[in-house]
Amino acid sequence: MDDLEAVLEGEAEQSMREAFESQVQQLLGKEELYSKSDESVKVGLETEYAVVDSEFEPINHVVRDQMIEGLDFADVEVGGSQVEIRTDPINPGSLADLEHQMQLPEQDLKDEADARGAKIIRSGTHPFVDFDNVPISKEEKYQKVPNFHDRHRNGHVTDEFGVKETVDPRNADIAGVINSTQTNIEARGFEDAVDKANYTYMISPFMSAISGNARFAEGKDTGISDVRMSLWEKSHDLRGDDQLDEGVDVGKLQSYYESITDYMDRVKQEPFILNDEEKQHAAMDIGIGTFWKDSRIKFAENQEEDRYDAIVESRIVSTQPTLEEEVAMHGFFIARIAHAQNEEIHGESGVELMSIEKVNRNRYSAMHNGLDTKLYDTEGELQDAQEVLKQELEKAEKGLEYAGIEDSGYIDVLYDRLDSGTPAEKMAEGFYNSRGQGKTRKESLTKGLDNQV
Repeated sequence: MDDLEAVLEGEAEQSMREAFESQVQQLLGKEELYSKSDESVKVGLETEYAVVDSEFEPINHVVRDQMIEGLDFADVEVGGSQVEIRTDPINPGSLADLEHQMQLPEQDLKDEADARGAKIIRSGTHPFVDFDNVPISKEEKYQKVPNFHDRHRNGHVTDEFGVKETVDPRNADIAGVINSTQTNIEARGFEDAVDKANYTYMISPFMSAISGNARFAEGKDTGISDVRMSLWEKSHDLRGDDQLDEGVDVGKLQSYYESITDYMDRVKQEPFILNDEEKQHAAMDIGIGTFWKDSRIKFAENQEEDRYDAIVESRIVSTQPTLEEEVAMHGFFIARIAHAQNEEIHGESGVELMSIEKVNRNRYSAMHNGLDTKLYDTEGELQDAQEVLKQELEKAEKGLEYAGIEDSGYIDVLYDRLDSGTPAEKMAEGFYNSRGQGKTRKESLTKGLDNQV
């Protein structure tokens, strides 16, 4: 491991940090512009996909770039065979509105893939890719950031990770084979953004438990319900020897955000990596862009339209097997935030946050075991995950009422999972049924994917 401390204290990083602090002060001076009186819910969605050829091999970045040329809603990601699509923010009257927002972009992407003999995979991992041969996008940030983590990763990360079959997580290129779906919800101001970000972190384990869809990696069954964040944590572990007792910080919070200033102070502590002098004008955006927590706060400014938005992003959920199931997860998130903040039942300050220790215990259990575990409910009681999730879904139904958003049957999709299992469980069932019939591992993986739908 190279001397990370020397890098962080170097001139390039210090200059970026100074530029970051200056831009934060400018942001804080505009707080009034980010304040909204409108209490309606406004959300935008993002989804990452893996793209494969007819043999389920990852396409190269050249084909990927051809696919999305002219699609203004699509963008590249870390992986050379990854694509992200995003929607414009809307005020949904029903959860069906969110599905309508995603339908045309996703169909256009499928059509472009089909024209090149390719297809998209809706999975939290690209289950077929060898970690030593991950295709990576050619953009500078996607080259520099993984390389930085490979150079500075601590030497305590073991070469085996998994409970059934193991993979070697010591390669930051792993970020190019994990896919998530993100919900972006507009806040009413800085204080509201902090509240929403904290509630997002509190409920993220519940979302992870019911949405697990990243069990297979490198063709192997890790036995972990959703390995996406765990692989990211290990491949990007920059802790020094004196920090090993503190826990890995990728995705995880050691304490709730106290204020927007506290949030920014935490962002500032992370390596900027993209620290050339010419990038100093974007120091704040770069810092937030590499602040990989399960919940984070972003800022959008459009001076021409006189729009200033503080946006809370939920990052815990892996890409789901179908668009309907994905919208169900977006709806669950939106509804639980609305429920947590509802003044009618919780008072002006909203619901009390669970202890961070219990949330982090939930986080580990949910990611590793899905629904087959025990979780703390929001009252701090340890119960079977099935029972806790039932309570959470009931809160979500009420939350949609508070937000004035019609369910349109999407929450029922998640109720069904309490009986039928998570996508990870369904994929494992299809995989082992196929293996039992003498099929190859790759054939069985494709059957597993089919079994999810």
